[in-house]
Amino acid sequence: MVIEAPRPPKLSLGDLVQGFLGDIGSEDFLEGMEFIDLNLAEADATQATFLDCRWSNVNFGDADAPIDLTGARISGTEIADCRADTWNMTRGNLLHTEISGTRIGAGVVYDSVWEKVRFTNCRISYLNLRGSKLTDVEFRDCKIDEIDLDRAKVSRVAFPGSSVGVFQCEGATLGNVDIRGLEPHRISGVHSLSGATIDDTQLMLFAELFASELGITVE
Repeated sequence: MVIEAPRPPKLSLGDLVQGFLGDIGSEDFLEGMEFIDLNLAEADATQATFLDCRWSNVNFGDADAPIDLTGARISGTEIADCRADTWNMTRGNLLHTEISGTRIGAGVVYDSVWEKVRFTNCRISYLNLRGSKLTDVEFRDCKIDEIDLDRAKVSRVAFPGSSVGVFQCEGATLGNVDIRGLEPHRISGVHSLSGATIDDTQLMLFAELFASELGITVE
């Protein structure tokens, strides 16, 4: 069986205009801007659009005072070396976006649509993608403590060189999801792993878990 790999994002960032905190507001349309060394705590960017932008060394706010990106759309954008104690972007859209070297505490991004997104060398404590739709998403060389894909629709997603502690996929629909190399200490929703690819070593590691989930007694 041929595993279809995620298709990479396509970015075309030309000359960018420097952006400031005051440029960001609810439902604003921001194109071709570069945001550097900003603290976005408590900013309101609900339903805003960021097209062909770059974010560098930006603090998305503290855990109790993050920027509100609910319903926001980020497309053709590069996010590098940023920090988000809480990333609040529920019901948002990430399209053709690259995120690298970024630390995320709690990613509250459920009911979102992600297409052609790549995370590289990121550290993520918890990523709540419940009910989301992911297509062509790659987590490369990332450390993720817990990812929650319950009820999500996931297609062409891979985790090369990454580690995941807890993998939740209760009620998820998976297609061409490559989790080879992952060694989570807990998987929730084993019966929803149809459409995922694992390797021989994982099959041995997960055997007891699979048996327990399926009600099989091994003596």
